[in-house]
Amino acid sequence: MKINITRETNFVDLVIQSEKLDSKISPDLKSQFIMLADEPDGGALLIDLSSIKFADSSGLSSLLLANRLYRDANRKLVLYNVSDRVQKLIAISQLTSVFTIASDRESAQNEL
Repeated sequence: MKINITRETNFVDLVIQSEKLDSKISPDLKSQFIMLADEPDGGALLIDLSSIKFADSSGLSSLLLANRLYRDANRKLVLYNVSDRVQKLIAISQLTSVFTIASDRESAQNEL
């Protein structure tokens, strides 16, 4: 799994560079989310899903873990650049009210 992490003043921007958000990358991604959430001055987390063309339940599970970790720490998590296919999966899974979803990075920053 390849990801890029950019640390800004009040947030971390995480870009997942994979076409699939599935059981192959989910364990590594969960570990990364746990490490980021444990950073005391990490701020919010923005997750760029622009490369993701396919996601399954284990991929959604990793995003739900990140969401719970950040919610429990009173920090924001925003998904952005989410493909139509992944948005439909989120809707079918009835998770639209769980995640904050923005169209692009600027909009994601405005959610903070």
